[in-house]
Amino acid sequence: MVTTLMRLFFVAAILLMIVIIAAHPERIQIDTSLQDLNPESEADQGVTVAKDTLLKDISQRFIVVIKAEDEKTLAQATSALKKDYSAIPELSLIMADTQAQDYLQALAPYKYALLTSQQKERLLNKSAEELARQAQQKLYQIGNGVRLVPFEEDPLGWYSDFVLQHVQDFSINDDSQHAQLKFNTITVLINTPVEGLAAQENLYERINEVKRSVESAYSVTILQSGMFFFAVDSAQSAKGDIQLIAIGSVLGILVLMLLVFRSLLPLTLSITSIVIGVSFGIFVNTMVFGGIHIFTIVFGASLIGIVVDYSLHYFYHFLVNDKQHLSQPTRDKSKSTLHRAMFLSMLTSLIGYGALALSDLVLLQKVALFSCSGLLLAWMSVMVLGPFIAKRPITARQTLLMSVVAGVRRLFATKQIGFVAVGLGISIAATVWLYTTDVDINDDPRRFFMVSEQLLNNEQEVAALAQVYEPGRYFIVHGKAEADVYSTLKRFYQSVGESRQYLTSVLDWLPSSEEQIANHKLQEKLYQEDGVLARFYERLGMDPRMAEAPRNAWLAAREKRLNFDNLRQSLPALPPLWVEYNNTIYSFVLLKKGSDLNTLSQASEGLDNIEYSNALGSAIEALADQREKGLHMLLLAYVLLAVMLLVTYRKTSAVALLLIPICASALAIAALVALQQPITIFHIMALFLVLGLGMDYLIFAREMVEKADVTQQAILLSAMTSLLSFGLLAFSDMPAISAFGSTILIGNSINFVAAISLFNHTKDA
Repeated sequence: MVTTLMRLFFVAAILLMIVIIAAHPERIQIDTSLQDLNPESEADQGVTVAKDTLLKDISQRFIVVIKAEDEKTLAQATSALKKDYSAIPELSLIMADTQAQDYLQALAPYKYALLTSQQKERLLNKSAEELARQAQQKLYQIGNGVRLVPFEEDPLGWYSDFVLQHVQDFSINDDSQHAQLKFNTITVLINTPVEGLAAQENLYERINEVKRSVESAYSVTILQSGMFFFAVDSAQSAKGDIQLIAIGSVLGILVLMLLVFRSLLPLTLSITSIVIGVSFGIFVNTMVFGGIHIFTIVFGASLIGIVVDYSLHYFYHFLVNDKQHLSQPTRDKSKSTLHRAMFLSMLTSLIGYGALALSDLVLLQKVALFSCSGLLLAWMSVMVLGPFIAKRPITARQTLLMSVVAGVRRLFATKQIGFVAVGLGISIAATVWLYTTDVDINDDPRRFFMVSEQLLNNEQEVAALAQVYEPGRYFIVHGKAEADVYSTLKRFYQSVGESRQYLTSVLDWLPSSEEQIANHKLQEKLYQEDGVLARFYERLGMDPRMAEAPRNAWLAAREKRLNFDNLRQSLPALPPLWVEYNNTIYSFVLLKKGSDLNTLSQASEGLDNIEYSNALGSAIEALADQREKGLHMLLLAYVLLAVMLLVTYRKTSAVALLLIPICASALAIAALVALQQPITIFHIMALFLVLGLGMDYLIFAREMVEKADVTQQAILLSAMTSLLSFGLLAFSDMPAISAFGSTILIGNSINFVAAISLFNHTKDA
């Protein structure tokens, strides 16, 4: 069984892992993105790229609201906060009161290509003399002569009017509310990629230190809102779970191994297999996915309880052989039986974990890869290194284990037929109850992780004070050319009517290239000889020749065009509303808070090349679909294992072994429903491990039936380590992790009882 090829593969894998990690330690990054909790269900790769671009931008910015009792304190606190934030190199600040000026400066070189719809209409329908007269009236009219640009740079005030019409979108706060509540708003950009949990936690702490310092110094309230805070908070919760599971599992295993074997030798192999398995799982995940997700480590920490099973069964095999002083042929046959049982055990676990990869949930795909690669190499480590350690005599304290096994037998196995009948009866009743009752289902990804109450309160308060966009809800317009996208946007804006005030798209910031060309041509009426500007100067009693300089500037700007990417470089406050991928343009229409989403969605239904995207709604639908598909995949896994059992044992009765994990699964779900725990995709995926672990115990119990007493002690130890790991998962604060752990805890307990109770005799008996 342990061939030279296996040894070479094992050594090569270890060496490859060590060399690559030693050469590139920076590649081992802990990812905290919450996006892995959403299914990959987008068929159009371009749409996926566009959405990822928008999501990345959102995750790299956050909003800060400073509230004070008076304007003076507010100004002082805001100034101090800006100064302290500016001292953090990863951050850059965008103040609401400076964005208009930034917009003005960005557009200035292209002002001859910019016109409002009213200005276009006037150029088409008014004479040069009428336009000059209106400009003169506006110049002297009290209350209607607001100028953002000095007279010398914009004598007619047309560029100033264009900017004024668009600059209202930068007004984050409602003025009346601002005056009453005394608050300021700052948009903060994380301008340097912060990779890895350690770097994120460091930045998180520095930001919060600034917050605490300013709040204490000026007696103000500072609210922070953004995906960055949710991601780090969730990662810190997961980090606590990792420590609990890892430390609890390892300590539990240490105590068990020392109590039972009274030697460090078995412990050495157990710890070695754990370290190799977990390290290789992290290594493979990093190579494939570019990092290891924090939740993958949490789920993978439970791998410890499974990995140690292999060394337990291995040492118990040699324990009984040493005691019985068997002949060499008998020893060889016994070793062959052990290797066969361990191989089948590993195979069933791989099927259980591997089935998680069939999910569209990226997180479960990562867990599957981590677990399968880790299990495989951990199993190899026991098979390759075990013979060297087993050369020395192994002893164990079996009295306590034998009494526990005997107690389970007395309780459940006195009358096996009755035990089977009662078990099947309860399982059938539980299945019927689940089928007929209204089971609480939860496919909302927001419920998969625990969020700080303070963060939620901050998010709600910031949303009430600052004008923010609807999270995860927007329209996507796509087209092959810029003109196609702008045409669709204009039709959509016309369709929504007055509701256009709740929309933000490139249409609100910049005209298309074609429109800029047309605007430049239309402005010929303003700057030509004896045009509007020359007549305007005459009306003011100024030399008409002063119009020559603006005319020359207008002529020089004939080829100047501004695209959205260049505008955004000058105006980082703008989200990435324009994404080009694979010769297709994808443009976002963002929705402001308070939008009538149903009305806007209906307005888009009759239009081509525009789609309404509800990220949360789509995620819920996709997760519901994944949950249902998970049940189908679970059925497929049972079919595959049934085939494996038939091929291995060549008896149809062997398929009956599958009834045990089936009953365990039904009873586990029924128990959780009775405890009013909403069922999620994580409960369904946990059933794959209930199947894999159950078959693990049953295969050892059946294969090693000639040494039933010792085998069942090994199964007891194996179950204790697995239940310890998954039991700790069940008590996690993260609902997704708790669902996974509680399902396996209940289901695997039933698997263990069945394995001990139904295989309690030798083959001869």
